[in-house]
Amino acid sequence: MSGKLPPLHLPEFRATPMPPSCTQAQRDQAIAWLLRRRESPQDASVQRDFSAWLAADPAHPQAYRQAERQWAWMRQFEGQGFQARDEALSYRPRRAGHRCAAFATAASLLLVAGWALFSPQGWYGLPHSYATGKSQRLTVALADGSNLELNADSEVRVRYNRFRRRVELVRGEAFFSVRHDAARPFSVHTDNAVVRDIGTAFDVYKQARQTSVTVLEGVVELEGGGERKQLAAGQQLAYSNDGGFQALPHSDPAGATAWRQGLLVFRGRRLADVVSEISRYHDVDIRLPDPKLAELRVNGSFRTEQLDALLNAVATLLPVNIIRLSEREIVLEPTGKAR
Repeated sequence: MSGKLPPLHLPEFRATPMPPSCTQAQRDQAIAWLLRRRESPQDASVQRDFSAWLAADPAHPQAYRQAERQWAWMRQFEGQGFQARDEALSYRPRRAGHRCAAFATAASLLLVAGWALFSPQGWYGLPHSYATGKSQRLTVALADGSNLELNADSEVRVRYNRFRRRVELVRGEAFFSVRHDAARPFSVHTDNAVVRDIGTAFDVYKQARQTSVTVLEGVVELEGGGERKQLAAGQQLAYSNDGGFQALPHSDPAGATAWRQGLLVFRGRRLADVVSEISRYHDVDIRLPDPKLAELRVNGSFRTEQLDALLNAVATLLPVNIIRLSEREIVLEPTGKAR
């Protein structure tokens, strides 16, 4: 192929919020631009036109990145007989007058092969990553009509192909509204547990010590350590990292998914757990130097974005003082402690 392409600086694919889904026409354009840039890597006018195309629509960088992934994946077959790949990889426009037609033909060849391999209905499928930062939430419409909602400080990797629909919950919490398809099972994976959809809406929370599952509609199957449990609407269950299923104390499905409305709901929760939850929504370090404080119980409903109101409420409900050491450093001390 011709020379090395100039560096391309695209927005992070996992950035939040994500750009809108690409249309078929945008994917076609992206593949054509990929081929054109490979043919003229040092042409400044091509680069200017390409930069203008990228900036014209938030979906264009995403479409181009998908085209690059298709290209990179197909390169591994360079020594094998694969007509669409061979023709696309060996593409060279012979005459300027035929440039557009040649680009369109090569792009179509690559697109057909890529769609068969990489689309959500293809043999291989492309992975997609979605992530949120602190205090952020994200809703994603998936290719099959299902939806996922990411809570704050969370990350998932989604891979669909013609055989299955798989989501890896890397960290944090996600709510799934799944369009059931018996021919393509939908599953959510954490380090040691698998949640399988049986036509439902459910929440999965990957915590430090366990994976918690809350079902709002339908039925799911939770698997861990070779064992399986079915959960129906209104039920909650956890699988411990140490192995074994655990019922959740103070079961409250509505409270567990209140984050979707920007709320934190606590029903007899340990203060140590409440502090851990707060840290998902705010970039602060809250410490409990007195271990006795960790076991105090918190009840109430709080807005996730209102840190001061939440801390003041805790100080009103419990015998603690709020000590602000800096903008991002807070200590909770027992009431009456001399400083």
